[in-house]
Amino acid sequence: MAYCCEMTNKAQDDRLLNRIIVYGFSLAFGLVVASLQALRPAPAGFAIVLSWWSLVALVLGAAITLPFFQVIVHSKRRNPRRAALCFVVLLGLAAFFYPMRVVPLENFRPVFVGLAVAVAALSILGGLLLVLHRFFENEEANRN
Repeated sequence: MAYCCEMTNKAQDDRLLNRIIVYGFSLAFGLVVASLQALRPAPAGFAIVLSWWSLVALVLGAAITLPFFQVIVHSKRRNPRRAALCFVVLLGLAAFFYPMRVVPLENFRPVFVGLAVAVAALSILGGLLLVLHRFFENEEANRN
């Protein structure tokens, strides 16, 4: 009987964690969209100008990405998961490079080099996380 309760608690914990992941990432993407909406060119480079449109962008960004994160976390089929993940990655890359529009032309090259280094570093980090994930999956499979 205790084993049954442990499984129920584990399943409840997994559902709660999945909800936190889905809504947390959706909210994070909403914040990214809102910050990009508030970004304005200024004589010194750029400025952040918050408005009601920033709030609208936050809600829309979160609402648009929510179904994609639900598919990524909950779908058992590989193709819809991959398609949703590709969409989210492309959206993230677009958001990463979108602020380049406010960079003055004389600073474009050094900023682009810095962004390229950041992309490389994040790619390495992503690769390491993938290797770690596979390692833990294999360990769990070997334990069972």
